Amino acid sequence: MKKLVMINIITIVLLVIIGIGGFYFYNQSTNYVKTENAQVDGEQIKIAAPASGQISELKVAEGDKLKEGDTFAKVQVKSETGDVQTMDIPMPVEGTIVKMSAQKGSIAQAGQPLAYAYNLDKRYVTANIDETEVKDVETGQVVDIAIDGQDSKVKGKVVHVGQATASSFSLMPSSNSDGNYTKVTQVIPVKIEFDSQQSNGVLPGMNAEVSIHKN
Repeated sequence: MKKLVMINIITIVLLVIIGIGGFYFYNQSTNYVKTENAQVDGEQIKIAAPASGQISELKVAEGDKLKEGDTFAKVQVKSETGDVQTMDIPMPVEGTIVKMSAQKGSIAQAGQPLAYAYNLDKRYVTANIDETEVKDVETGQVVDIAIDGQDSKVKGKVVHVGQATASSFSLMPSSNSDGNYTKVTQVIPVKIEFDSQQSNGVLPGMNAEVSIHKN
């Protein structure tokens, strides 16, 4: 008798757990569009020399924040007459230097990137949403954002839904020359802005997980 009662209790507990789990997953799929295929992003700034020449002076280092028009470096350029002129390499827009490839005394080629920067005050999240779910995503929707390495979730909102799949911009487009075809679910990039200014620990390229509220 006791054994039968214990079996009944265990069965009821299991049914309750299954019911709670089923309700949770139903609630999540009904009310949210979720993906772990997301990362912190920003507009990448490339800093390049306006003309070919030798870098005579380098004004900055990685981590420096520059305003638009600030001098990044100086380059010595030979004119058509053979005269040497010194030209400033200006910062095109406000940003923080995140990667340097320029060195004092090295030769810079016209248009060649000497450094990369981001405006860390304008970070956002790019979430790649499956094509089967993107129909439920609209601008203005509230988003819960969890960033790897951060202790708490933050809020954001959808500001743009891509008009083409991410693979459309791939440098190596898929080919089907042999006649074999495997259908692959495509993803649509969705831009999500933070509702508040992020800490300096949130950097472009960090992984994120997003939950977009359908309602």
